[in-house]
Amino acid sequence: MPNSSKSVIKLSKQGRELLRAKRLQEAETVFLEALELDDNNPYILVGLGDLYREQKKFDKAINYYGKILENDPDNIFALRGTGDSYRGLQQPEKAIPFWARYLENNQKDIHMLTRLADAYKKMGDFPMSESFYLKALVINETDKYTLAGIGNLYYKLGNDKKALTYFEKLLALDESYVAIQTMVGNIYRRRKDYTEASEHYKKAAEYEPGNTFALYGMGDCQRWLKNYDLAVEWWNRLLEKEPSNQVVLSRVGDAHYNAGRPDEALVMYQKSLDVGFDVYALLGVSKIHSNKGNFGEAEAACHEILNKVPAHYRALKELIKIYEEKGDMDKAQEIRNMIQD
Repeated sequence: MPNSSKSVIKLSKQGRELLRAKRLQEAETVFLEALELDDNNPYILVGLGDLYREQKKFDKAINYYGKILENDPDNIFALRGTGDSYRGLQQPEKAIPFWARYLENNQKDIHMLTRLADAYKKMGDFPMSESFYLKALVINETDKYTLAGIGNLYYKLGNDKKALTYFEKLLALDESYVAIQTMVGNIYRRRKDYTEASEHYKKAAEYEPGNTFALYGMGDCQRWLKNYDLAVEWWNRLLEKEPSNQVVLSRVGDAHYNAGRPDEALVMYQKSLDVGFDVYALLGVSKIHSNKGNFGEAEAACHEILNKVPAHYRALKELIKIYEEKGDMDKAQEIRNMIQD
């Protein structure tokens, strides 16, 4: 064997070891040195493609893989690497043909089947996505990535029953998938099974304490379960991350109000209004003032809503109550007539 060939093989192995060790600059130097000795060597070209893909220089990676495919159209490493590079460029429509050609010679590669399913899902071709996920599950019905992918597909399609089937299989294998825990929580919350939903949000928050979906969902479940103090506790954790979240500020205000703490509720409603216009905060302010007999302030809050949202039903209903409590039955009837009209 010529010395140059021996050197190329040695450099190729060295470059691959450096790449595996994430010593990318050193790997690049070694691969380029080998390329000067043999600019058509597929192992060197694949190594450079993998290196630049690792560095997220996807166009450069595609160029090196392409040089291999010019001479060897079925090279599985170049086909897979090109598809993965297009995935990195957020171009699934370009990745799919290369992955499909790769699968012609590797039909049972479950990871590639799942990547194809993910790509079709991203493109909105849900039937094709489903077909590839199902093919992958025939090979391995417990593959975590496939279970997560097909569950997410059905979740996007609003098929909660099928989504749960695959999500729960995944969580039985590994409960640490935070995004899956929150999606399962969302499904049970939509079903009004707040106790079961809470378990999943709580588990998500154990793995990722600052997860906003888990914090909001948990607070919302406690609200519906009438555990208002717990609702406040969870939502306050969310407000530490998002202090200007008007939805949560109003929700905390409502929880305080329902727990019989109108002064604390008023503080939270005002925080929301400091951020900007908020129908629900103003309705809460109106109720609190009305209960205290401060009918002028209560009426003003309703009119502030109506100035922005004319004929707002709940604001009009609140005004009727205010006028009735004031004893102004004529005005109450006038508003009632507006609603009936």
